[in-house]
Amino acid sequence: MSSNMRKKIGLQEIRAFTETAADLLICCYLLLMLAVFPLYSQEGYAHIGTDKAYFFCRVNIWVGYVLAVLLGIRIAVKGAALLSRKRREGRRIAENLSSTDVLALLYGGAVLISYGCSRYRGAALWGARGWYMGLIPQLMLVAIYFAVSRLWRPRRWMLLPMLAVSAGVFLLGCLNRFGIYPIEMQYSSPSYISTIGNINWFCGYAVTTGFFGAVLLWLAEELKPAQRAFLSFHAAAGFLALVLQGSDSGLAALAIVFLVMFLLSAEDERRMAVFWREAVLLAGGCLLIFLVRLAAPDRMNYTEGLNDLLTYGWLPVIMTIVSAAVLVLVEACRRRGRYPKKVFRMAAVTAVCGFLAAIAVMAVLAVVNTVRPGSIGVLSEYRWFTLDEGWGSSRGSTLAAGWRCFAEQDLLHKLTGVGPDCMSEYIYSGAGSKLLEAVTKRFGSLRLTNAHNEWLTVLVNTGLLGAASFAGLMVSGIRRLLQGGSKNPPAAACGFCLLAYTVNNVFSFQQAMSVGTVFVIFGMGTAFLRAEEAGGSSS
Repeated sequence: MSSNMRKKIGLQEIRAFTETAADLLICCYLLLMLAVFPLYSQEGYAHIGTDKAYFFCRVNIWVGYVLAVLLGIRIAVKGAALLSRKRREGRRIAENLSSTDVLALLYGGAVLISYGCSRYRGAALWGARGWYMGLIPQLMLVAIYFAVSRLWRPRRWMLLPMLAVSAGVFLLGCLNRFGIYPIEMQYSSPSYISTIGNINWFCGYAVTTGFFGAVLLWLAEELKPAQRAFLSFHAAAGFLALVLQGSDSGLAALAIVFLVMFLLSAEDERRMAVFWREAVLLAGGCLLIFLVRLAAPDRMNYTEGLNDLLTYGWLPVIMTIVSAAVLVLVEACRRRGRYPKKVFRMAAVTAVCGFLAAIAVMAVLAVVNTVRPGSIGVLSEYRWFTLDEGWGSSRGSTLAAGWRCFAEQDLLHKLTGVGPDCMSEYIYSGAGSKLLEAVTKRFGSLRLTNAHNEWLTVLVNTGLLGAASFAGLMVSGIRRLLQGGSKNPPAAACGFCLLAYTVNNVFSFQQAMSVGTVFVIFGMGTAFLRAEEAGGSSS
């Protein structure tokens, strides 16, 4: 055997070793992020938010170090070949980039530019204290997406730890809502729930992982009875957690996901049947809570707004009866081989149009009621129809503050923002006196760190460049995963999680638990798609 042949074999072995090592490292990383991260707390429940942010950063830094070594070895052993085939390799790399990949790179670039142009680079490096969504964590999100999507060899069985842990987190949250605390929770109150913490944090995690079981159950055609039972339990626990947790943004995500599932079920009788089974799970869960509340009226410790509407009175009864009746109808049509595809297609289109019309009508009524208070009758009593500072649990104030932060910037900082996670730095040390006065008057000693709208906060922090690339990245990712996942249930499940996260964050914010998890899931979904496109299959 010639020396060149031995050298080639040696290089191939080293390359195979680095690929296998990187894959196994990502497997360990996924277990840490999806099975340990949701349960992690180092200093007790009172510090759980900061603990999770530290965990997220530490894990990503150490995994990044090891990956850098592995990739460095791989690049080194291929050095000569890369030099001799520079143009061809560059062309191949460019061809392998999807539009979603390009947008992820653009967002990373926008974050770097924002940091370079920021007046608050000291704070921008890691971000606001307690949140830590600055330059390094934002670049970590981009790195997570590429590392998981490129270096992980998809294994379906690795979804099990995430499903098991998230189901446990949801179940604990449901128990907490009734004052049952199986584990010690310092300062336990209705505002803190499960192993995640604040209601908004819990809601962010629940929408990010809560639909995984439901979508797998809906799309996977060959399931064993035990698998079907487990996925049904996960779906039911996720639905109930979202109904009970108390944040209306989570219920908005629940409504959108169900609407999209209904629309995509119209052409397929099996999917339509499973959809209505899941509707029965949701409605039946609400009915169960109603019965519990009748038996123990004072037990539930958070009963406000939609949370109360869905779990008390006639609505859960009507929801259950209608869902069960339609399910019986669909199953009967399936048995007779007379599934009315046109009827359900029309019903799906009508539902979408009705939903959009309802949103438009509510917006008009809210404007009318704000201009002329009390002019829409009994609806005037509901907080959603008054657009003032208290609208949406003070979202009116946070949205107004966020927009004013952006509007006050010069042209350069409208393009690049005030710096990654630096909205609070601008408000409290660089803003005009009127903005600071308004924020202080509304929130007192509490420090406003974001606009409670993810895209608006990204606009303030990273400017038009960052907001455009981030929004494009999320929309492109949702579209790609949902389209490509029609025959790939794990990829579709990841797409629905990304959709739910995005809808929820219309009224919420980035924090390590939710955004860290969703970018891991984003990378996993892309890995499943890439494996299918390459002609392989996930194990």
